[in-house]
Amino acid sequence: VSTQSTGDPTTQCFSRVVQNYSSLCRNGPNQKTMVRTVQTHNSEKGEDVKYDILEASLKHVNNHGWSETALKLGIKDMGLSEACLSMFNLGGVEIALHYDKTLNEELEDMMAQQQDDRLPGSEPPPIAHFLKDAIKTRLELQLPYYDHWAEALSLVIEPKVVPRASNQFAHLIDDIWFYAGDKSTDINWYTRRATIAALYRMTELFMIQDESPDFAETWAFLDRRLAELDNMGENRLELEKELNNVGDITKAVFIIARNMLGR
Repeated sequence: VSTQSTGDPTTQCFSRVVQNYSSLCRNGPNQKTMVRTVQTHNSEKGEDVKYDILEASLKHVNNHGWSETALKLGIKDMGLSEACLSMFNLGGVEIALHYDKTLNEELEDMMAQQQDDRLPGSEPPPIAHFLKDAIKTRLELQLPYYDHWAEALSLVIEPKVVPRASNQFAHLIDDIWFYAGDKSTDINWYTRRATIAALYRMTELFMIQDESPDFAETWAFLDRRLAELDNMGENRLELEKELNNVGDITKAVFIIARNMLGR
């Protein structure tokens, strides 16, 4: 399967995003524990200050983007020296990474609460319903910075940012499948995560171009893609053959994306 991008801007952007998806499954299946370690920001003063600066910088994003200028203004708001910029090796994109991680943790808290609220012995929601709700909720969480999200996507696929961005995306996809009830340790672990990774990114890219009221066309797009997952048929066998080793996961994502897009 060729991973060359076509002339379509959306396809090009999607291609660049998933080129680095192999890191998502590099460590193989793992059993996620139900106990989540909550950051308190009290362990190290330096991390405390960095967290607070990033929080302060967020309110400047709508005017200045995910930039060093926004960082400088956040530092100024904190009454700190501009020398604090040296704490941010990646520059303004660290604001986007911080916000992305915060939203991922917020979604995980919501999914965990839903699980805790489920009555003993009650049936969990259908997988497709759960996946749609999780993806839709996560994308809606970033609406306060919707006008700058395309910029964020372009920044997190820069080579120096990819390792950290990929790791955060990996945790997001793993959390969604964990709370959906997936505890597989075989080939399905890879195929399911590759599938939802592709679906999530395609829906996200559709959303940033969507001008319909309340993103109605985006959610219709998501519904269609989820419905198509039940009809992959022979393509699922093709995907499994591609996953002879973990290094083939990127190619697997492209197979899934091609099938979903009818290419």
